[in-house]
Amino acid sequence: MRLTTTFDIFAWYDQVRASGRPVAWCSAFAPAEVLVAMGIIPVYPENHAAMMGALSESRDPDHPYARAAITAAEGSGYRSPRLCSYALADLGALTGGRASPIGGLPPPDLFYACDSQCAVVARWGDEVQRHFHGLGAQARDIPHYVLKAPPLTRSEHHTPAELAGFEAQILAHVDDIGRRLGLTLDHAELARVVARSAEANRLWQRCLELARQRPAPWTNLDAFTAMAPIVIARGTQTAIDYYRDLLAELEARSTAGYAAVPAETVRLVWDAIPIWPRKNWLAKFCAERGAAFVASTYTHSWWFEFDATRPLATLVERYAWNTMNRSGAWVLDWTLGLVRDYAADGIVAHWNRSCGIWNSYVKRRVPGYQAAGVPHIVIEADMVDARAFDEAAVSRQLDDFITTLRARSAVRSP
Repeated sequence: MRLTTTFDIFAWYDQVRASGRPVAWCSAFAPAEVLVAMGIIPVYPENHAAMMGALSESRDPDHPYARAAITAAEGSGYRSPRLCSYALADLGALTGGRASPIGGLPPPDLFYACDSQCAVVARWGDEVQRHFHGLGAQARDIPHYVLKAPPLTRSEHHTPAELAGFEAQILAHVDDIGRRLGLTLDHAELARVVARSAEANRLWQRCLELARQRPAPWTNLDAFTAMAPIVIARGTQTAIDYYRDLLAELEARSTAGYAAVPAETVRLVWDAIPIWPRKNWLAKFCAERGAAFVASTYTHSWWFEFDATRPLATLVERYAWNTMNRSGAWVLDWTLGLVRDYAADGIVAHWNRSCGIWNSYVKRRVPGYQAAGVPHIVIEADMVDARAFDEAAVSRQLDDFITTLRARSAVRSP
């Protein structure tokens, strides 16, 4: 049974267009709350690209919107690995005029990125800026801001000096954006925005944690879709209202003993970005075999903790890191913690053809999975490029893996 609590992402983008407010194209792990407090609406090219990968005009998962857009981008000279398939899909819609499920993102007034997740987001912004500069009589100056996060590859904590430097960058950007757009940062409003982000995140975390129950009342493949507001609507009442309703529905399911996967016998953790064109296929394939994805390194990367009494400081502390700039040892321990906390039987890792940073972590984690005795497989595909998905090969891998885990579970059962 599908969840009845839904987020109307199409209506959300319609509201953004109708608002008349400045729009920032924003990378996923940038401190969007600062922009919201200034009266700017952040929208996310990565979210747009994920939608292009998940949706298809013809309802054919082999031909999502992203496929034609990526082909157009490649025809214009954009290339991987300099740009990932998210960037190619988004740029194909922007520069190649290819169809988008939302008619493209609302035009930007600025591009705002934080490189804690990867270097591609900065290159992506460069290309967006170049595109709008090259529109002849319709050319627009799209300022491009890149927050440079101090890495956490050697230590698990930032120094006070590193955090001070990160804060200084944010404030310098705020000053420049304010001068350009005639806006100011109201710190009282920032406190209210951070408080809303904190509340939405607490609700989101409680939703995710309900999948610890056996049987799970929802799967992480459901959560891939449900995470949209925590990405694109952080700092708004809309996100709070959505997750409050979602939590109530999931708690009702839990109380009733509802199983998202009937006859759940195998519990899995998904490692890395979803395969958006095949998310529904994957859910159906695994559910038919009694396998439920109960957690993932992707959804749980959006597990923010904010202290609304220290609005700017808490944003600095939180956005200076994410799971993409932590040490390999930290990420391994965190992933194994998900296996333990959600009583998972194994891990399915996605070797994503166009995301080098995720792949580097997957490559480094696999020996750790082996050493910890955690069953795992690695499937090769891409987050939105449907050409990289070999259904027959992935079917064999998953079927063999689930069958093996089911047999192990049967042996352990009294």
